Amino acid sequence: MGVNETASSETVVLDPRGRVNVTRDRIADRLDTLEGTTVGLLDNSKANADVLLDEIGRLLVAEYGVATTVSRRKDKSPIPADSLATQLHDRCDAVVNAYGDCGSCTSWCVYDSVDLERRGTPTATVNSDEFVTLGQAEARALGLPGLPLVTVPHPMGGVPEKEVRERARAVVSEVVAVLTRDHETLEAEYENRYLDADEEVDASGLRCPI
Repeated sequence: MGVNETASSETVVLDPRGRVNVTRDRIADRLDTLEGTTVGLLDNSKANADVLLDEIGRLLVAEYGVATTVSRRKDKSPIPADSLATQLHDRCDAVVNAYGDCGSCTSWCVYDSVDLERRGTPTATVNSDEFVTLGQAEARALGLPGLPLVTVPHPMGGVPEKEVRERARAVVSEVVAVLTRDHETLEAEYENRYLDADEEVDASGLRCPI
């Protein structure tokens, strides 16, 4: 018995990448004011992160009424903060997390901030401008696309202390805004700041330029 076959010129191309379903969350409620608060400083152990955070902390106390700061330092950058994040969440009203300036450290810096935000702790996340698109892509992948990312010039490592402190002074007002402005306003402002809604990070956002 013969079988009739109909030739077709149509070619079906399958996309092997698949799709990841991510539940979208919102960032934590922000503070009404920083006056009298305790602010955590999460140092991911990258070069000069301690200096940057020290200056930001000093300015928050001297100029914005923060009562005290609590500093915690990760053993190395490409690991989750875990118990340190728990300590900061338990003791602090808000956190400044610094910083992402290469591939893995950016990923884990953003991961830690998403963790803190989901616990209800407003967090200002510092990224170098060379890696902020990767940071935003990571935040989207983790379900927090509106995570506010504060940028500093790249590189930060190897920069003289005086310049690092100047960079801290240049961004402290944005840090304050990220911790105190309405969460809906912040999400609308930061969600597509570095990547358009349908844009994906390309290879240029994955390489360290130095």
